[in-house]
Amino acid sequence: MNVIYKYFFFIIIFSSTLFASNKNYFTKEELAYIEKNPVISVAMLNNFQPFSYGSNLKHRGFSLEVLKRIEDFSGLKFYIKTSKWKESLNSFKNKDVDIIADISYTKKREEFASFTKAYYEIPTFIFGLKTDKNYESNKSLKGKVVAVTKGVFYIDELKENGVKVLEVESSLKKAQAVVTGKADYFLASYTTGQKAISDNTFYTLKVIDEYSYIKKEDLRFGIQKENFLLKSIIDKSLNKISIEEFNTLAKKWINDSYYKGAKINFTSEELEFIKKHPIITYSEINWKPLSIIENNKMNGIMGDYLNLVSERTGLDFKYIPSDSWTEVLEQFKNKKIDIVPGAGSSSQEKRLGLISKSYAKYPFAIVTSDKYRYLDSLLDIEDGVIAVPKSYTSYNFIIEKYPNIKLLTTNDIPEALLLVEEGRADAFVGHIATSLYYISQLHLKDLKVSGTTSFSMEHHYLIQEKYPLLLSIINKAFESISIKETKEINSNWIQTTVIEEKLDYQIAFLVIFIFIIIIAVFIYRQIILKNYNLHLKNSYNDIQNIMNSTMEAIIITENRKCIDINDSAVKLFQYDSKEEMIGQDLLNFISKESRKLVKNKILSTSNEPYELEILTSKNTKIKALGKGTNLKLTGKKVRISSLIDISDIKNKEQLLTEQSKMAALGEMIGHIAHQWRQPLSVITTIATSWEVYDEFGTFNKDKVLDESKVILSNAKYLSQTIDDFRLFAKKQDSILEYNIKDLIDNLIRLENSSIINERIELVLENKIEKKVKGSQNEMLQALINIVNNSIDALRKQENKILFIKVKSFNDRILLEFKDNAGGIDEKIINKIFEPYFTTKHQSKGTGLGLYMAYKIIKKVHATIKVENDTYIYNGTTYKGAKFTILI
Repeated sequence: MNVIYKYFFFIIIFSSTLFASNKNYFTKEELAYIEKNPVISVAMLNNFQPFSYGSNLKHRGFSLEVLKRIEDFSGLKFYIKTSKWKESLNSFKNKDVDIIADISYTKKREEFASFTKAYYEIPTFIFGLKTDKNYESNKSLKGKVVAVTKGVFYIDELKENGVKVLEVESSLKKAQAVVTGKADYFLASYTTGQKAISDNTFYTLKVIDEYSYIKKEDLRFGIQKENFLLKSIIDKSLNKISIEEFNTLAKKWINDSYYKGAKINFTSEELEFIKKHPIITYSEINWKPLSIIENNKMNGIMGDYLNLVSERTGLDFKYIPSDSWTEVLEQFKNKKIDIVPGAGSSSQEKRLGLISKSYAKYPFAIVTSDKYRYLDSLLDIEDGVIAVPKSYTSYNFIIEKYPNIKLLTTNDIPEALLLVEEGRADAFVGHIATSLYYISQLHLKDLKVSGTTSFSMEHHYLIQEKYPLLLSIINKAFESISIKETKEINSNWIQTTVIEEKLDYQIAFLVIFIFIIIIAVFIYRQIILKNYNLHLKNSYNDIQNIMNSTMEAIIITENRKCIDINDSAVKLFQYDSKEEMIGQDLLNFISKESRKLVKNKILSTSNEPYELEILTSKNTKIKALGKGTNLKLTGKKVRISSLIDISDIKNKEQLLTEQSKMAALGEMIGHIAHQWRQPLSVITTIATSWEVYDEFGTFNKDKVLDESKVILSNAKYLSQTIDDFRLFAKKQDSILEYNIKDLIDNLIRLENSSIINERIELVLENKIEKKVKGSQNEMLQALINIVNNSIDALRKQENKILFIKVKSFNDRILLEFKDNAGGIDEKIINKIFEPYFTTKHQSKGTGLGLYMAYKIIKKVHATIKVENDTYIYNGTTYKGAKFTILI
């Protein structure tokens, strides 16, 4: 009893001494602060292993233990708020918490935080693809895209070193960015990066090198800048933690937990249970590569975990056969087996017995063909068809979360994958381990994992309720399994093929020999390919630069899906980035009115330009000129389409049409005025003569009737002239079909007075009566412009001749207009159809007549050409311009 009193007295003295020591260590102001503020809020990360993370609703880690040492020394109590980095930082900036843990110092962060000394420094590592051959040193990151955590302290330093930075939310997103080609590398601490790889089965990735261009990530506590008393208390408390204590904590959290299997401290009751129950029975079925049943033993991923549990606990596990999963559960219900190693998290399984902690967690993969790029979720393929075995976990997940997705149910996984391979389904959804296994096993080379779902499957042990000690033993065994061991297990089984047949060793040696030769050839080939690929990469960059330097919008499509575009296309279609357009159907960029035309152009072999209407991201329509070519690039059939905005051109063209029409109308009015002079003169003369007859009493009824007929004939002529003018002046021609003879007759009536006035001999051949489709009004305007051009050219000639001939030519109509004005200068004959080009004086011509004639004729899919022609007429040789129109 005296000994107990002595010890009790010693504890009281020691506690008093310690308290007095601490009290002396802090100032009066600091002690008053501690008394008034007993609880201090701290923002900590929930995903920063091994420093600060949440596991099974319990927060743990190196940084938390450091905080507890500060708590013990200072007397402060800390209230922990866990979240991801961005939320933690915002919470601190908004002054919702007093302290933020695991923050690194930067000059910029001094604006809102005071920093303690660093309590740990973490080197930053570079992670990339295992197939990467371009990395030589830290300098290799210059010009490359590197994924980093959003807001991380070294972003500015990376940019200064010429690195293209891609900011993402988490380590998972960083790894995904490299796997999907959005980034070349990602940066992270060793443990965080390795965990992102192992947890998400990204085994195409590896750690490449330490990135020494930036300072190590120094972990500190950040305190609100105005709270200098709290800063002083934390600094003093942190200084009281010895180097030996920091080393002990580092060994506990950073070394043992991540690189070694930890020793397990079993209780006496647990050790007694192991002694009394050396053999534990279990059952499973083939679920490759998770469980592979061979010779009454379980191999595969579950088998490796079971072996680790056996090694750590000393328990032996005996396999009891089952033919189906239903039979496994029945044996467990009937207590014929002790555990089920492959249980999930369903409520049905939890009701059967005790559920252990999760020992493995895998996402559900979305497997597609190369038709799809990376998919963020099932929403990206919501309009597609998904093949999935009926009643599987993935089937139930889709039914519950995505009821609108169309499902194609199968009996098993291989059948579902083959449906995707054959193109009868767009995707398969299932456990990533089994998905990769069967893709490899069935040699489905055209399939790939394009993304993962929001659902992940956790694997547990189902344990009989009478064995709570066995549950505790197995949970401790699971906690002792390191990340390295988890990674090795997954690496051994995922994307590997199980060989079930015995090998013929002679064949094996022959295969090995051939394999060595192939490897030698392959290495030589790789050396050549490396240089060739470098050349190709440079060429590709050159092509990209050329594409982006053109004013045309260029879209490259495969099966109508956009796979590449240039900057001009992004601007023309009014998108913010290329990523918004890539992956879309080409028809999404085309107006409904032009989609049928574009479909026909894609199927045709013609690469002639054509006019269409495109649709921007703002749903506005733009008139464009398009041209497409079908090519075969790297074994793929692609179409390269180029587009240019012709809205301004079309508007100007409309203006030119109106200008030309007004010019023609002006000439027409002049013609009408000239044509009306003679008939009006005749009518006036007859009317005057009737007055004379009446005055002299010589009024003769028969003579008056004859002269009335003359008046009526001239009036009809005037009326016909008005009709011709009205037809020509109409803006919209309702006639969709006209007779070619009527067209030429109308032309002659309108131009006759000018021809007579200029004393031109008209040689007319117009005996073909045939209907053609189109607007008579527009074609009449084109022909008037051509005839007027000849009349103007003939003004300086003494002997003037104009030939107009209509002929049949292979079921088509050939119109020929020819004069004897000496022809057109050969230097300019190819330019006469250009707008505003004229051979006349500026006061006499606009340069629009022949241009508009050309546009009108091309619009109705006819052709027009001009040439100088030398010919003989009535024994005399003449030379002049000949216009030929083929309708």
